[in-house]
Amino acid sequence: MPPTGFSVRSVSNPPVSLQEHQSKSQASFDAGKQEATQFYQGEIKQLQDQFAAKQNDLLDQVNQRAEEVLAMLNANLPNLVMEIVQKILPSIELSASDIEGIVRSLIKEFSDEEEKLEVFLCPEDLKLLKALGKGSKEEEANEASTSDSEDGFASAIAGIFDNLDGEDSVLPDLPRVKFHEDNSLVSGDCQIKSKFGLLDGRIATKIRKVKEELTENG
Repeated sequence: MPPTGFSVRSVSNPPVSLQEHQSKSQASFDAGKQEATQFYQGEIKQLQDQFAAKQNDLLDQVNQRAEEVLAMLNANLPNLVMEIVQKILPSIELSASDIEGIVRSLIKEFSDEEEKLEVFLCPEDLKLLKALGKGSKEEEANEASTSDSEDGFASAIAGIFDNLDGEDSVLPDLPRVKFHEDNSLVSGDCQIKSKFGLLDGRIATKIRKVKEELTENG
């Protein structure tokens, strides 16, 4: 006899215990968390790499620009310094002591203390130096006794021939040195002639030497 019908009591999965359900839920959560962590860590790493690359590019550009600026400064600095010096020097007034210091510093370059030297200064500087020497002479004259009339007459006669071939009494402690005026020189210039040649102590020469040194070192 064929069946006349059937009934279905249940179509769901077998019942799951609460503990098993919680365990599966935790496992799914942990898996999702790990996947999300890996994803965002990858994104962060990618952003870090991009930022580092841009930072390196920026630093390279800054370094390149800094080198260009330094090269430009090194090229222009000597001329700039010389322009400033040439503008400032003419406004500086030298005293008699300054002139004496310049002369003595150049004279020291000659090793032979007995060598006769001829010093050339501009008229203004020589005048200042004479005034300085004259003051020293007057002090010595006040301390010394006066000579007799015959000696005075001889000195007067000798004085007629003074300064015809340079002045050798501007700096009394340097009797081997004669001084001359040179209208081609400016204040602060000094040239010394010896048997070996001419020592050029002109300001223009000093400036040129400094400029050459700055250019070579740059």
